[in-house]
Amino acid sequence: MKKIQKYSLVMLAGVGMISTYGATLVNAAAVGQYDSKSSVEFKQGTTVTPPVDPEDPDPSIPVVPIDPTDPTNPPGPGTGGPLAIDFASSLAFGEQSITSKDETYYAHPQAFDNGNTTENYVQVTDTRGNFAGWTLSVATDAQFHLDTVDPSVTDESSAEVGDYLTGAQLSFSGGHVNTEKGIDASIYPKEVKTGSYAVSTAETVIVAAAKNQGMGTWTYGLGTPTDYDTTATSADAIATKSPITLSVPGATVKKAGTYTTNLNWTLSDTPAN
Repeated sequence: MKKIQKYSLVMLAGVGMISTYGATLVNAAAVGQYDSKSSVEFKQGTTVTPPVDPEDPDPSIPVVPIDPTDPTNPPGPGTGGPLAIDFASSLAFGEQSITSKDETYYAHPQAFDNGNTTENYVQVTDTRGNFAGWTLSVATDAQFHLDTVDPSVTDESSAEVGDYLTGAQLSFSGGHVNTEKGIDASIYPKEVKTGSYAVSTAETVIVAAAKNQGMGTWTYGLGTPTDYDTTATSADAIATKSPITLSVPGATVKKAGTYTTNLNWTLSDTPAN
């Protein structure tokens, strides 16, 4: 008890001394004053932002995603520039058996080189500094087709039977945005596609930021990590659940081989209304 009392007295004495010194300064007469300036200038960002963890986005802690369609090579860099798509997940639905029944296949989670998995996502960074807003949309370039078929040369209507997965439907659900901790709620994009929706060759707007929104780095994730089958990480694995599905009619003729399509993510400087 004595030790505590002694500490308190020392603190009080220190406060008294500071108060006395402060009074002396107040009473002193000023003999002159000179003002100097300090400034900092910002310009549009030019650095490419690497992929971040969509569950805890922090550009100072980048991650290295694995491309399930080409796991030995890391994904390429983003589009660059002050308004950029930094990254978008590629999707894998595993190795499936040909069947004459209607089937729904589930996308694998996004895996990282450290062994962790998370939801599939797309990442956008806005460092323009003009608070102008932006819009992000997605579309496929064609119906799923054999990887030996070039849809720009042979479209679905003129292709051989089985070259395209006729009637197949890609669907997304559970969309949500995330950004760095501490960002004011008023900065969050005005429009976010959250429900279940079909992805086709027609563009679907998934995120739209109005003026004074969407500055910094943002991720648009599909579902949460627990919505995925985290055991499905190898290329041929068959996932049992996912917020991203591919539904294929049993009547669709399938050839033995790999079917693919490209997801076109489009970022424009058009703000939400």
